Amino acid sequence: MRFRNSLAIGLAVLTLGGCTSTIAGTASPVPGQGPVITKAEPCALLTQEQAEALGVTYPGKERPADKARKVPGTCRFSELEDAPDGVALEVAQSFELSQGEYLNGALPGEKFGIGGYTWTRYATILGPAYCSLITELDPKTFVEITSDAPGTDESKACDMAKAAAPAVASHLPNGQPSPPLTPPPGQKPIEPAGPLVSVDPCSLLKPEQVTPLNLAAARPMNGSSRDPKNGCQWDDTDGDKGKKPLDLWVYTATKLEDVPGLEGTPVEQVVAGKKWVVYSSPDSPICVAMLPVTETSSVKIDTGDLSDNAKACEIPQAVMPLLTANVPAA
Repeated sequence: MRFRNSLAIGLAVLTLGGCTSTIAGTASPVPGQGPVITKAEPCALLTQEQAEALGVTYPGKERPADKARKVPGTCRFSELEDAPDGVALEVAQSFELSQGEYLNGALPGEKFGIGGYTWTRYATILGPAYCSLITELDPKTFVEITSDAPGTDESKACDMAKAAAPAVASHLPNGQPSPPLTPPPGQKPIEPAGPLVSVDPCSLLKPEQVTPLNLAAARPMNGSSRDPKNGCQWDDTDGDKGKKPLDLWVYTATKLEDVPGLEGTPVEQVVAGKKWVVYSSPDSPICVAMLPVTETSSVKIDTGDLSDNAKACEIPQAVMPLLTANVPAA
């Protein structure tokens, strides 16, 4: 997942053009009151439990402060590998570096009252797809939380930073205890669910149903990623050319649009009352057909014809009615 280098690499901060809307919350503690910060420990501002709740890795990876460049110590908590729309989170904490020195005169923008502190957003030279929330602890100490937008939706740039702010604030002087944390949608991997969870892929086509298709006996296959966990293959029996093997994969934690290998023009086809989506191209010998069962579970069949592209979908068209009857209903 691409992620910007945070403000902690010394990039300048730009004004937000006077945006000053405020979300109701508790005002910041008066700078200078409360326990004194004697050193910066940005990686200590999230516990393992909090990181797991937010859907980021733990422990974080720390980058030391660079006093000459006016860069605070920063901790990066990467997104989980299988999160569909995950983003990384960075937390910076200064020591003997003031917020004013760091921001270099930038004007404050939108404010959020979270966890007993007022967090102010500042625009960065990297644009609205990135979010920087900063709060001042005392004249020589501040904390910054940064995140970016998943995909191209710039309106979600601050979602992760705001989700983490209660946890970070709970570790600051006079900060409020953190409530249960809610990560932004897509930040954590989808949990396997639905009627396909316990299905053996090789059981979805019976031997007598495969015999007329001139395919070999079923052979289990292991998935190379978290989802699907397994699949099934019926090998072709006509040599190196002609029909390809029929591969069947069961997905239980993947949205249809995130299933790999869906190339060609998608065409919806209703078979026995169930909607299939068939992917093929006149220039390709491959034909893929998907049967969505729930929003995050589906059955995928993948085969083709190496001698005649026009015949690539012959086996899928023969198999689709069989699978429609054999696949458990949602």
